[in-house]
Amino acid sequence: MTSHSELQPGQPDDNYPLNEQGAEDFNVGGVERTLPEEQQLEQLVSYMDSTYPLPDFTPPWKGGAGDPTPADRYVALLPDRITHASMLMLGTAVDHAMPGVAFAGDVQMQDIPSIGARQFTPSEPTGRWAISLHSGGWWRGSADALEHSWRPEVAAAAELSGTTILDVDHPLAPQYNLAQIREAVLGAIGYAKHHSASSIAAWGYSSGGALATLVASHVDALVLTFPDLNSVAGLPEDISQGLQVPSPSQWPRTLLQVALNDEIAARPEVDGDDHVHTIEYHSTHRIATPSESRRRVQDVSEFLRNF
Repeated sequence: MTSHSELQPGQPDDNYPLNEQGAEDFNVGGVERTLPEEQQLEQLVSYMDSTYPLPDFTPPWKGGAGDPTPADRYVALLPDRITHASMLMLGTAVDHAMPGVAFAGDVQMQDIPSIGARQFTPSEPTGRWAISLHSGGWWRGSADALEHSWRPEVAAAAELSGTTILDVDHPLAPQYNLAQIREAVLGAIGYAKHHSASSIAAWGYSSGGALATLVASHVDALVLTFPDLNSVAGLPEDISQGLQVPSPSQWPRTLLQVALNDEIAARPEVDGDDHVHTIEYHSTHRIATPSESRRRVQDVSEFLRNF
């Protein structure tokens, strides 16, 4: 982390120090003004990139080492690091609580080993259910990343929406192929139906969003958070097993969440599909301000409650 002693006074306003590269819009703490979301994201990403270098996220079938631990550890630490960085860069006068801290409330958690899932039951269930699917490029996203980054958001969405959510810790490639991964999701959908779900949605983040579309015909709605739909086509044939993402015209009612600064996933083409509701966020694929992260989870919750 850059120390205060390394910062040089800025012009024309000495109350807003420059960073060591001399960028005039790079502020450290105590900021009384409210910057636009786009500028807040720029400052946050600049700090995160300079302080916490990215580990290797390359999947093993593209030459990566195949050990998910460094990447999962990076993702697991993101919520706490973003909170800390936001307090430093965006000031302490605003709410920097991440969704899992702000909204989880009295949600109850229970592991369901038979389907490899954890059930999140809200304090006031509506009878609606959802299946949630983590990110990770098909080969990671379990372990620490699941527990400390993704599942707190699942808990928040469950409590806010009144939806009982099954978060599936599905099998991973390359040890398993896409047909086997999809089968694990179908098992969770069957479990929800067995428990008299009044409706079932599938909610996935990044590659999890692509996975959600592969069960589109088995659910009543989709929530696709920064979905990396092209990741399916990028899989080797022995992993993809010929499965393809269905066109948006074949999706049920869908909430599509798009990151305006997404460096990973291409924006899905959904023009003309009126059943797809798109909301944009000032976010990279992994990093957003706490306020924007809360808005994203609140939008998921609103959709799950009312689709």
